[in-house]
Amino acid sequence: MPGNALKNVRSQVDELIRNKQKLIKILSIALILMLALLLKVSNSDKSDISIETSVDNTESELAAPETDLYVDIGGAVVNPGVYKVKPGTRLYEVIELAGGLRDDADTYSVNQAAYVDDGAKFIIPVAGEENGGYLQGVNSSLVNINTADKSQLSSLPGIGDAIADRIIEYRTTNRFKTKEELMSVKGIGNSIFSKIEEMITI
Repeated sequence: MPGNALKNVRSQVDELIRNKQKLIKILSIALILMLALLLKVSNSDKSDISIETSVDNTESELAAPETDLYVDIGGAVVNPGVYKVKPGTRLYEVIELAGGLRDDADTYSVNQAAYVDDGAKFIIPVAGEENGGYLQGVNSSLVNINTADKSQLSSLPGIGDAIADRIIEYRTTNRFKTKEELMSVKGIGNSIFSKIEEMITI
């Protein structure tokens, strides 16, 4: 009789252990599923935030207004006059707006690839005449530090070929907004700037 009771106790203990092992397995599976679900939700939220941020930035860029430029072009073009253009416009585009070049136009001394500035005046010369080029105000001899080529820049007092190259390199990413900004270029200090200040324009 005691032997049977002992067997029953052992049987119940074994059953309890088996049930406990099953319970542990079930809880482990449930925990893994919960962690996987939480990870998926977390990644989804990050993706949504990234998309929303990208959309907001795009809308902000599209909403940023551009300031129109006004350029005066004359000389040997079909329709001389003042034209409204966008920043980054080049001279050849202004020429197209003005109806193109006349048959007697001489473009040898005109850089049609140059960017145009607000308020600038361009005169396309007639063949055989020396009245063309870039004008700022009434002085046509000023060197535009934003559009001048290497030879024009190096012709300025104290500006040799090396500094001219630095000026051209600088303005490819930092367009000059003031004449004084030229002193940001290595090699141009107050001494050189004071010599050329009245000879340059932007």
